[in-house]
Amino acid sequence: MKKTQLLIVGALALMLSACGGKTKKTDFFGVEEKPKKPKISTSTTMKRNWSVNLGGKTKLGDAVLSPALLGDYIYAASGKGVVHKIDTANGKRVWSQKFKKETITAGVGVGGGLVLVGTDQGLVYALNQENGSISWTAALSSEILASPVIGGNVVVARTGDGKVYGLSSFDGSVKWTISRQLPKLTLRGDSKPLVTQGVVFTGFADGLMAALEAETGRALWDFPISFPRGTNDIDRLSDIDTDPLLVGDHIYISSYQEVTHALNVSSQSISWSADVSSYHPLAYDAAYLYISDREGTVHQIDRSNGEKIWSQTNLRLFPVSAPTSVGPYVVVGEGDGGLYVIDKQTGQILGKHSLGAKTIIGETVVDSDTLYLIDSSGSLQSLSILNKAS
Repeated sequence: MKKTQLLIVGALALMLSACGGKTKKTDFFGVEEKPKKPKISTSTTMKRNWSVNLGGKTKLGDAVLSPALLGDYIYAASGKGVVHKIDTANGKRVWSQKFKKETITAGVGVGGGLVLVGTDQGLVYALNQENGSISWTAALSSEILASPVIGGNVVVARTGDGKVYGLSSFDGSVKWTISRQLPKLTLRGDSKPLVTQGVVFTGFADGLMAALEAETGRALWDFPISFPRGTNDIDRLSDIDTDPLLVGDHIYISSYQEVTHALNVSSQSISWSADVSSYHPLAYDAAYLYISDREGTVHQIDRSNGEKIWSQTNLRLFPVSAPTSVGPYVVVGEGDGGLYVIDKQTGQILGKHSLGAKTIIGETVVDSDTLYLIDSSGSLQSLSILNKAS
């Protein structure tokens, strides 16, 4: 991508993410609308089990960093180049690996005995899961903005110039590469690949989701999720930055300006579509999807037919994080450091809990009733919701 295009993308990302606080939000057509914080009567309690300093602050939009849970341990990275393995029981570090003069922009991926991160210089590091030593390094074509993932003998990594790489999980050598031409204007970020049963699913900035053979990169099929529309580049944004979510026979995926689809993998057909657009990961439970749309409204959608059950609009126009499904609640973060607890049955906000003017970076991980998240101060936190309302 040309330098001028990168500047435009960066400016747009800042506009999209910096709409919180006390200032007015201005859309691209010059219409101002002042967001209003809801008054909350809190009936829940948030307990901090432990907190670990990962080794450096991270600004929202600079990196896509999410913790990864495997067994009794959680793996997390700092944008300043430090990767950690942490015991979930007490927050104690098992090991830490620091990369000098490296900026980690994506991670963490875990599997097959490896811990995976990507950097702004296009490097993928694979660490030994047991001791944190470097197993291999792969140099790719540009910045990595989606966590590398592993499936079988293949590590799949995305780069910001529209390429997808299949790497050997044994030594990092390139097994295959595919490339897609980027539109003139894109959001900063990439859809994290999904690898299942030997197939890679990933969304692109042109609105297409591709299915690839994991071992060879052979194209199996493309499916249009979003279509560029409008007369200017902003109107025509059609990025798929949500991660494909596989539940049963369906992949659920959303695009920036269009809809959310339920795609039947077996028949390669759309089972339903809902008029909700997002660039955040989706959450789910046994019956429903939970989506934070691009304006900050949180939705509950019936997974069987795409019907909206409720929409929580009290946080509209604020920078709301991806939703997290935890027991009877949906939890979202907001740009001023607030964690909001929403009742799944009613869609009402039950509580607000402060992170202290910090922002959630990446996706929140859930284990039973415990939340694990990375905030902009560079801390990994373990939190539990207590005093649950009936």
